[in-house]
Amino acid sequence: MTPEVGDLAPDFTLPTTKRDSFNLYEEASKGPILLYFHVAAFGINCTQFMKKLVERANEFSSRGIRLMPINPDSKETHLKWIERLESPFEHIIDIGQEVSKKYGAIVKESSTVKGFTNREFFLVGTDGRILFKWRAEKPSELPDITNILRSIDDVL
Repeated sequence: MTPEVGDLAPDFTLPTTKRDSFNLYEEASKGPILLYFHVAAFGINCTQFMKKLVERANEFSSRGIRLMPINPDSKETHLKWIERLESPFEHIIDIGQEVSKKYGAIVKESSTVKGFTNREFFLVGTDGRILFKWRAEKPSELPDITNILRSIDDVL
């Protein structure tokens, strides 16, 4: 089951690339969090898209939004990828896809990546509710960042 706009976001506590414990509700109470679920670090599409997000990082921060990429790669893999991309974002480490599953962010139909984390965005507001959601129909689908930002502007 996938949470929808208006639903209370599934809470979680996981490690990130910068700390041992990140709790969604506690952090969202300080300002909106944009969870960005993606298939894998170093994947062609994920890397190309993350480069675009890095280039536009200030557009998220100027809106008071913390973009938090999340996938099941190890901390070491995340750190190498962050270094290569010069990413300013803190990445959430979802070993075992515990959170990806809570959000329904799992590829269900694919001959190559079935069961992997899907490309999805969830904007979680200060009250813990989902304000915006975008889901790729297939993991290779890349959203238009300008449209993502416009949609966010509409709900903030």
